[in-house]
Amino acid sequence: MADSPIYDVLVIGAGCGGCSAAMYAARFGMKVLMLGELPGGTITQTHVVENYPGFETITGLELGERLLKHAQAYGAELKMEKALKVEKKADGTFATTTDAEATYLSRTLIAATGAEWKKLGAPGEKEYANKGVHYCALCDGSFYKGKTIAVVGSGDSAAKESQLLAEYGAHVYVFVRGHELHGEPINNKRVAANPKITVFTDVQIREIAGQPKGKMTHLKLTKPCAPMVKQADGSLKPGQPTDSFPADALFVLIGHSPLSILLKEMGVELNARAEVKVDRLMRTNIEGVYAAGDVNDSEFKQAIVSASDGVVAAYSAHQLLEKKK
Repeated sequence: MADSPIYDVLVIGAGCGGCSAAMYAARFGMKVLMLGELPGGTITQTHVVENYPGFETITGLELGERLLKHAQAYGAELKMEKALKVEKKADGTFATTTDAEATYLSRTLIAATGAEWKKLGAPGEKEYANKGVHYCALCDGSFYKGKTIAVVGSGDSAAKESQLLAEYGAHVYVFVRGHELHGEPINNKRVAANPKITVFTDVQIREIAGQPKGKMTHLKLTKPCAPMVKQADGSLKPGQPTDSFPADALFVLIGHSPLSILLKEMGVELNARAEVKVDRLMRTNIEGVYAAGDVNDSEFKQAIVSASDGVVAAYSAHQLLEKKK
């Protein structure tokens, strides 16, 4: 470590927030290292993005790749390593240790660690993980061509991803805990207009059941729901309601939990939802540490918001170093 270069800023995360932070920091003339496990971040696992300014429609994979290439074009260095520990040293620099058994020194730190998919917590979820239970429609939806697919969730992710899953499955059933689906209005309209999607409200999944040591086969519900049955003329009509609902797959799309444990361990202040507390300049309670994107306490979690956070964090890091000259 003694011979290692000292970076002006180390960015943890290679998604929308991380790439934007790295790009702007590099434009400011800072020496930048970005650590990431998924090039382009989780946006690359989104089928279609229609709400990122400048692109009427773009795949998540292309958007993530463009952001990453933009950062690298200005000289940001990328290492595909997972940050395991960050320590603030007596001289004010930060030592970040990774799973590659490497330690990197930096004068400032931008955490754009993002969030992970929330688990449903129902019995059977662990037992049937990757045996019917999934969290990424783009990653795993194609395994269920012509099959019956269930989705649990009430937000825009459930509304959007059910449309993608309908391209693969014979029929998609969306189970909503509340009274209605709370997607963006345009996505709600698309769901309602899709004959291959049926939405059930005011219902919860009590258990995920299936073959012992095999795949999931059905869901146990809190109330009976009617699966669609194909008629002799080829049309679909609701069948007999049942609380033991047949399904080949369940996609859990109930939101995300911030990946903030690394920051908590170094003393960064979190809120009750385990999100990093930041001010308008993305500063945390520790000087030189900034947080951008889904890991921080911004109310609106979107790719463009993460990108904006990253830019502001890079600006703040640059301003701090300028003042210390």
